[in-house]
Amino acid sequence: MEKHGVTFKDYALANANLANGMPVERVCEILGIEEPVWAEVSEYFVNNMSQLEPGGEEMQFFAEVFTNPKQGKFADAGDAAGGVEEILAKYPEWSDFIKMQQHIAVASEYGIDIDLEKEYGITMMQYGQLGSHWSAMYKEKVIDVENFDSYAYENEGGPAITPEQEERYRIYTLHTELNNKWEAHFKEMYKDAGTGIGDDIDF
Repeated sequence: MEKHGVTFKDYALANANLANGMPVERVCEILGIEEPVWAEVSEYFVNNMSQLEPGGEEMQFFAEVFTNPKQGKFADAGDAAGGVEEILAKYPEWSDFIKMQQHIAVASEYGIDIDLEKEYGITMMQYGQLGSHWSAMYKEKVIDVENFDSYAYENEGGPAITPEQEERYRIYTLHTELNNKWEAHFKEMYKDAGTGIGDDIDF
């Protein structure tokens, strides 16, 4: 899996260093890309991470890299202040990011490019930082936790589950609910956006 020449391992290392306070500008410098490109890279991996094999090499690397972010291209990067805290102060909820994500996705279905600075007061780079933050949370709370029989849990009481599994179930379910909520919201908003397109075209 790769986007704009950035591999999944590069992406994992970038996120680990962002989580440790490295500014996005420095991350982009190390990866050799511009900040808008990093935002696209981040969005790509956020949306496609579920395709990776849970116990595979790439996900195992992602699980371990946050304890040792100074490796690969970032081996000699040093430490730097900064991070995602400023953006999280403005948009502290997971729902905030999922709303933006669905806004971009639904609008694109109608050929509309969202101006994040106008709509939300953040740059594409900052959007990528939010994506990195929440994908790391999802990975820790959902992907890294052993699954259980959700049907038995919901309908039959099921076997006893651990607090981590219960939290996994809550977050996984919340993710689905938030995506559905904001997707429906923006589809309603843009339902008339395509009206009339192609009306003057003769076949």
